[in-house]
Amino acid sequence: MCWQKSVYGPQSITRIIMNWKYKAHLLAVLSRVPGGRAAYHCLQRMAGTNRLQLDRDLNRALELVDLIHEADGKIAGSDVFEVGTGWRPMVPMVFSLLGADRVVTVDVNPWLTLPYAAETWRALGTRLEEIATRGGASLEEVQQRYTCCNAHAHTLVDLLGPLGIEYHYPADARCTGLPEESMDLVVSSNVLEHIPAEIQLDIHRESQRILRPDGLAVHRFNPQDHYSTVDGSITNGNFLRYSSADWNWYGGSGLSYHNRLRSPEYRTLFEQAQLSLDIFRERVDQRTLQAIQDGSLPVHSEFSRFTAEEQAVDYVWVAARKAPVDNAVAAASASLQSNRSL
Repeated sequence: MCWQKSVYGPQSITRIIMNWKYKAHLLAVLSRVPGGRAAYHCLQRMAGTNRLQLDRDLNRALELVDLIHEADGKIAGSDVFEVGTGWRPMVPMVFSLLGADRVVTVDVNPWLTLPYAAETWRALGTRLEEIATRGGASLEEVQQRYTCCNAHAHTLVDLLGPLGIEYHYPADARCTGLPEESMDLVVSSNVLEHIPAEIQLDIHRESQRILRPDGLAVHRFNPQDHYSTVDGSITNGNFLRYSSADWNWYGGSGLSYHNRLRSPEYRTLFEQAQLSLDIFRERVDQRTLQAIQDGSLPVHSEFSRFTAEEQAVDYVWVAARKAPVDNAVAAASASLQSNRSL
């Protein structure tokens, strides 16, 4: 049920989520009660916060394309693994249009639906020239690929199958069940910040295992406080003022989980997984940096080991490739994988 008869209409819901503390507490409650995830989905629809934002969402997918090209990779003819499908399969669809042979996309949450996927596909039909130009592909070939899909399909499998897209939920990106060295690309968009460090390390290790020798792991992610996108009174680094215990109490867990890792910690995770960084590009949010420097954003001691610039990073773009692994490490990794259930 989506609470159609509730006294809380879209405007009331929007007013609530414009205050970050109200939204944080609401998500904390929904994370802990039966049916909370379904209720969260309904609230998202009522407030319009999960609506398709074509310019933004397409550009995010094309940023991954840019990174792949910058790192001398290619999409045409590739096998791709995506970590975190999300609400809409924008990245898999764009990669399919650019000629990827196969895109396996997985998620731990059931956010993707047939209506969302069909809406996304129809919207992409208006942007084929931009996709072809940015992707370095023939417009004629992109248009031809677009015609192979039926936007009025009755199931996700029927919609995504002709595009070479395989959607798996629930699925664990730490244990894909894919053969060793079977993927050319591992990608994600606005996902890594939602994954705890220890799980993220295992995902990178699995990426290292499934990537071919010339394969790339390409990610774009957002280490900022996500509540700042709905409450303009706080900076992108607002959550840095809280201890882990206090942040968890406010609602920084469950549905709104954010690992609060700073950019050097992400770099270390890639390196620990034997992924060699070709590109590690950071964006520093100047408003957050100024607030840290003038003391209006007091940073908790848990983050004191980072410079003000590292604390203020709000976006990171990464392209990494397999680093050589010695025989002992490779054997241990293979043994671990064989003991996991597929």
